Amino acid sequence: MHVVLLGDSTIDNVCWTGHPHEVTEQLKSLLPEARITNYAADGFNSTDLLRGAAPRISAEKRREIGDPFPELSDDVFKPLDHVASMSPPPSHAVVSIGGNDVREILGRMDMLQSIIQGFHSNYMEILGKLCASVPNVILMFQYRPAFHMDRGGYGVYQAIGSIPGPGDSVDKINSLMLTCYAPVLAKARDMQLPIVDLPRSFDIYDDELFCCQIEPSAKGGAEIAKLLSHTLQNHDFSRASKFYFSRDGAVCEELNDGSVQWSIPRDPSAERHHDSVLQGRSVEIEP
Repeated sequence: MHVVLLGDSTIDNVCWTGHPHEVTEQLKSLLPEARITNYAADGFNSTDLLRGAAPRISAEKRREIGDPFPELSDDVFKPLDHVASMSPPPSHAVVSIGGNDVREILGRMDMLQSIIQGFHSNYMEILGKLCASVPNVILMFQYRPAFHMDRGGYGVYQAIGSIPGPGDSVDKINSLMLTCYAPVLAKARDMQLPIVDLPRSFDIYDDELFCCQIEPSAKGGAEIAKLLSHTLQNHDFSRASKFYFSRDGAVCEELNDGSVQWSIPRDPSAERHHDSVLQGRSVEIEP
């Protein structure tokens, strides 16, 4: 098994945890027989993954620990091009992208509608290119940031709470994720792609899962590695799309067949039946 990891600091988090507590190293410890290639880049948004960009945040740290980015052309890293040029191609790819699309406009939430549209367009193009190169692709959805770190972090909940519409900031971030991921869920069903469901796995009230509000800590990284390892070892890519998520320390599986509306509980540790929460609600965004 050769797994290529693509995305942002949800995966490329060594700057926040230190080595060997980053997601990639924890995944390697769970899959010692697999080859793991880290093509994620801290700070990348969906346009960066699709078109390429300079991987400035983690480049030096990754060189120090022996996990450098591949040779760059004009200081630009194009992960999808590197994947397409691999011979033989990797057996699996994991893509986790999108959080930085919103992070970059936290002070300009009036841009949210256009950012969501751009994310949808980029994501579908990323999937098209990736699935043309790799036979087995896993989608990983972005977890919600730490709730209690808002004041000392990025102020995500304060910014999201300013979006017009009903509910508090948690309701609105849940609804924003429903809006962002609705077409991705449909695409995953069509292409029979598994989904690592971090929004339903990370408890936003458990500060130990996070660094600086939006980064996975060593504990958070362990949760991600566990879910990825389970999905890589157990998902049947010839069959229907499934969700893989954590509940009470165990990995749960659920069909993504559209029969039940995907939704996110406010408190995963207290709410066991996610389908009773936020059914079909979406963010109301003024033009």
